[in-house]
Amino acid sequence: MLKNTTMNLPDELVAKVRAYAAQNRTTMTAIVREHFEAITEPEREISDEDPLLAYSKGMLSRREAVRRLGLRDYAELLVALGDADLPMPLPPAHEIENQAATFARLWRMG
Repeated sequence: MLKNTTMNLPDELVAKVRAYAAQNRTTMTAIVREHFEAITEPEREISDEDPLLAYSKGMLSRREAVRRLGLRDYAELLVALGDADLPMPLPPAHEIENQAATFARLWRMG
């Protein structure tokens, strides 16, 4: 079940988040949901010892993995995953659902 929630945020912050969401092909809702899930799931502890493995398991964000590993960008993170023979993390379930819904709409249009 989904619930609409009103949030009061500064216009400047909303603009920055919208730009970030567009750049990362996601939505503001997805960003908020992922953050809320991350801070309310204490059993998903992130290992400080192996951020690459934590990223591969979907327990660490791309940005945080790049920062913790001291990499320059996402491209270097991809290379590090390949060098370690680790798989890419799966997108969050809601992102997969959004992609499936978009595909279904496009399929009906074609």
